[in-house]
Amino acid sequence: MSLRTRILLLVGGFVAMTLVVMLFGVSTIADYNGMMADYDRASENAYRGERLNYLISSAVMESRGIYNSHTRDDVDLYAGRLDRDLDRIDAEIVQWKRAGIATRSADLAAVEAKTAAFIQVRRQLSQTARTQSAAAAEEIGRNTRQARITFQADIERVVADTRNDMLQTKARADTYRRERAITFVAITLLWIGVTAGLGIWLVSHFITRDLSRSREAEAAREKLLKELMESNTELERFAYVASHDMQEPVRMVNIYSQMVVEDYDDKLDERGRKYLRTIATSAGRMQMMIQDLLNYSRLRNDPGDLVPVDLNHRMKHVRASFARLVEDSGASIENDDLPAVMANPVQIQRLIENLISNGIKYQPPGQAAVIRVSAIDAGDRWTITIADNGIGIDAAYAGAVFEPFRRLHSWEEYSGTGLGLSICRKIVEHHGGRLWFESVPGGGTHFHFTLAKPPAVIAEAPTTAA
Repeated sequence: MSLRTRILLLVGGFVAMTLVVMLFGVSTIADYNGMMADYDRASENAYRGERLNYLISSAVMESRGIYNSHTRDDVDLYAGRLDRDLDRIDAEIVQWKRAGIATRSADLAAVEAKTAAFIQVRRQLSQTARTQSAAAAEEIGRNTRQARITFQADIERVVADTRNDMLQTKARADTYRRERAITFVAITLLWIGVTAGLGIWLVSHFITRDLSRSREAEAAREKLLKELMESNTELERFAYVASHDMQEPVRMVNIYSQMVVEDYDDKLDERGRKYLRTIATSAGRMQMMIQDLLNYSRLRNDPGDLVPVDLNHRMKHVRASFARLVEDSGASIENDDLPAVMANPVQIQRLIENLISNGIKYQPPGQAAVIRVSAIDAGDRWTITIADNGIGIDAAYAGAVFEPFRRLHSWEEYSGTGLGLSICRKIVEHHGGRLWFESVPGGGTHFHFTLAKPPAVIAEAPTTAA
């Protein structure tokens, strides 16, 4: 058999076995991703149930505020809060139903019916408190207390069932991955055996010691790279699951500390109330940090589908989001005529909101924030600038401010988790851009970031210049 025939056989066998391995790997990844998608849906369902229970507990606390009111103003205050909570509960059950992710449709129907009954009773309680008295409202709450407790127990059962489904799905996915890994090893060994057998025919012709060493080094580098990528993926998933599951105990600490203050206020001295306030404040800080960590871990290496995004339209959404904050702080948000960019709409709005929120927050006492958003043409990209008149950032911290959990001020001075700018940098880098700032302490800060132009704009640029 000629050398040429041997090479052709080797290449043909290598290509055939490679295709088999690739197809097997692709099918494994697709099946595993499907299982993990089921896991994520169950996780979202559990979160919806927990949030519904939280809102119900909040409504119960506002009802107790009505019971303990001594003036008409107090009654109106707590009744208004109760109505807002009931509106949120109504919106939450609609979102839960619209998502269609309930563990069991019968469970969702039962929860939906009991939610409607709970809302009806509490609205009647609120109306009674306004038109009659707090005592009459308390009588309604006392008569429906057992039904409410049973209702919340039903929600907790649905959440528990969902978490059991999550564990079973995860167990199935892990078993599937192990079994497929064993099969993959067997196919790989077969592939190695075939290619090795064919390679023996050619080893005396073109394999040298230096080439062998080079291949071994390359294989070692590829193996290391693969291990690093797998490790990074596992760490991201761990951060997501850990931060998601940590929310429940922190939320419970916050809720029950508030309930202790509400129910046992007359039995506590000032030191006890101070301790409970400290617990509630710390739980709130932890909840903010967990939420930011969850958002940080959700960002992937790929920003998703990039589409033309009109930044003027995005700014309208930003103003709507900050309407209450602007009214309370007296801040001013202005922008020039902004261009369209290639971006993920959700992530780019989060980027703009984070930077504007920092500009409003980091202000000297008594000074209203003035924020201005502008854009400069930078060839195939736009340079977007968000400028504020805040306290500024020392140039010595130019790199540190973008590190996760790196804070330059104490919590008492300025609240925050230290993840906002890290999320901003990650979003910009995933879009292929760059984020930096120019600042003078006490003289405000100018944040700059670059984003790609839509293809049509790039194609028209030479014509415009001519």
